[in-house]
Order: sequence, then structure tokens, then C-alpha cells
Amino acid sequence: MKKVAIVGAGIVGICSAYFLKKSGFDVTVIDKEEPGSMTSFGHACSFADYANVPINYPGLIWDLPSMLLKKDGPLTVDFFYILKNLPWAIKFLRNCKKDKVDEIASSLTNILKHSHLSYDEIFKDINVSQFISNEENLYLFDTKKSFDDYDYANKIREKNNVKVRNLTKDEVKELEPNIEDVYYSGQLFKGSKHTTNPLAISQKIFKVFLELGGKYIKKNVKNIINRNENIEIIIENNNIYFDKLIICAGAWSNQIANMIGENFPLDTERGYHILFETSERLIKRPVAWSESGFYLIQVHNGLRAAGTVEIAGLNKPPNMKRIKMIERQSRKVLPQLGKIKSTWMGRRPTLPDSLPIIGKSPRNSNVIYAFGHQHLGWTLGAVTGKIVNTIVNDQKPNIDIEAYSPNRF
Repeated sequence: MKKVAIVGAGIVGICSAYFLKKSGFDVTVIDKEEPGSMTSFGHACSFADYANVPINYPGLIWDLPSMLLKKDGPLTVDFFYILKNLPWAIKFLRNCKKDKVDEIASSLTNILKHSHLSYDEIFKDINVSQFISNEENLYLFDTKKSFDDYDYANKIREKNNVKVRNLTKDEVKELEPNIEDVYYSGQLFKGSKHTTNPLAISQKIFKVFLELGGKYIKKNVKNIINRNENIEIIIENNNIYFDKLIICAGAWSNQIANMIGENFPLDTERGYHILFETSERLIKRPVAWSESGFYLIQVHNGLRAAGTVEIAGLNKPPNMKRIKMIERQSRKVLPQLGKIKSTWMGRRPTLPDSLPIIGKSPRNSNVIYAFGHQHLGWTLGAVTGKIVNTIVNDQKPNIDIEAYSPNRF
């Protein structure tokens, strides 16, 4: 039985471990954190199969000054960090050309359309129905200008057959009567669904993986040594040999790749969430607020406001201005919110073209990469796990994965 190591216990690692174990491999997951407790825990809870519009878009470079000057805008940037990482920023902006954006959107659509089916395969065996709601996601436009400016995204979705429904203000009010009268109109993402407890889903899948005979090492990887026939992983004072290695450590994946002599233009989009107390169910579905770039979601233990983008790297402390902005804007949309129960910051692994890396290492075919899912890690966890399983089995995936190749950089 071939031995497979998975470095990273987020949703991508958990789903990969599940599929590989079901295929009969001897699978060990390695992570110093609890499974599902990092970026896979704190996001906006959506299975966002509609999210094929990349964060790169034509004209972004001209919009950046006004976006950055906007007090409650969705984006903030640490300029000193960007100055130190100009090559990444330049690569990102090069992917904002219209033809490139169209190509990226098509590649995202290609994998997103398999996302629900792959989760269904897991959920057929693992009952998580109590943690999933089929109420479709709602996007709110704060002004007519924001609605008009969103036309580029609508055209991308229409071109790729992603179904949305525009809503008048009255139609939004009928769906979500508790939302304050601060919006212009809305849009519903047809067929979308969300979770009310992402950590519970991750833990349940991982529990079944362990019951099937999977292993978990809660330690840090110190080094990786390439060998002709296998991979040697050094964990504290232990050297363990594996036939295959999956690197899916999210924003930390490039640090692991460096150990085998590879380097990728992986950076970090920091996101935040606030958990509010609520005495009642205020909303039925995830509600996105366009003015500030976050979602409001009724979760099992309160109401979560999650999102925004901060470019500031892995190591800088949380930016409390972001937290205060999310609170201020959340109360603007839902004045009924109670006191803050907790706050959180996570790190999204982002590549300059908004696409993940999924495929064999150019240096060692026994190493498989599966990281860089930016805002879509939760949505693409299961389908990525299925692709990883086919690669380890030396089979051809039923999805064309050339666009996600590690060789593209």
C-alpha cells in the first residue's frame, strides 16, 4: 500500500485525505493546527459555484486610487509591503487585461461547475445536512453606480452560463425584510447554497477519514528531502518516508515548496470576520454588501460578517481598522445586531492570476501541489481533492487541469 503524506489540514487537505483513503492509500495528514481551524473556518460560508469572476479585472489599475481612498471600501493595502513585493503586484496587474480575464473566468468556470457534484459524493456518505442551507446567496448594490459598474461581472457570468437574477429593491425587501433600507437593488445567485457551520463539516469529514484508518500528525514540517524513489519528511526529530506528498498548506504552501527547491508567486489576501450576538434569525441567506466587500451570514452561533481584502502579507498583526469598518457597515445594513462575540483574521492563498495550482511538481513527480484557491478554497475543496486522488492514482482527471499547472509560472 502506497504511503501518502498531506501537508495541510484545511478543507482541501481534508477532502484530499478522504478521497485518497477511500481509494486505498495509507494516508497521513500533517499540520500543526487542528483540522479545519484556520482559513477554512472563518470565511463567508458559501459554496460559491457562481464565483467565476476573478479579482483581476480590466481597468482595476485606474480604480485602485479611489478604492484605496474610500474609507469603508473592500480593499486596503500596506504600501510598504507592496513596495517590497512589486514583482507579484506587476504579475497581478498583467493578468487584468481583458483577454486574460476572459481566459481566467473560463478556467474558473471549468472547475467550479464540478464543485457541488464533488461535495455531493462526500455528503452521500457523510450526513452534514444540518449544517447546509439551500437559500440562495444575495448580493446587494449600495448605489446605482455600483450596480452599473458590476456590468462587466454580469457579462462574464452570462458568457460562462452562470445563472443570476436581478432583483428590484422591493423584491429584495420581500426576501429579506430585516435589512435596512440602504441599498439600491440586488442580485440572486441561482442554485447557490451555504453552510451554517463550516468547522463542523470539516471535522465530520476528517473524523470519517480517521475511522477509515487515516493518520494525523499534529506537528510542524521542518524539512523535506527529495529522493528518487520516495519523499523524506522531517518532523521535529522524526524522519518519515512517503511515496507521495501533497502540499496544500494554503498561504504557507510556498514555504513548503521552498523545501523541495521550488518557488511560486504566492501571496496572501487577509480577510476578517466578526461574530455578532443575535436574539433572533435576522436573515435567511448570505447577504453580500457591495460597498465594503463582505457577506453577512446567519451561522449556528450568531451572525457572521466576513470578507474584505487586505494586502499585507502573512505576518503583520490584525488591522483593527478593518474590524471596526466591518462592524460599522454591518450595523448599517442590520441595525438589530447585538454585541460582538468574537473577531477573526484569516489568510487567503492568492496567485497573480486568481487560479489555483493543482498538479505535479516540475522537480519531483511524487509531489503534488493543491493550493492558491484565493476566495474559493471552501467551494473547491472537494473537487480539488478528487483531482488530487486521480493524479496520485496516475489517472487522467475528468476536468482539464492545464490552466492550473505549476509550470505556468
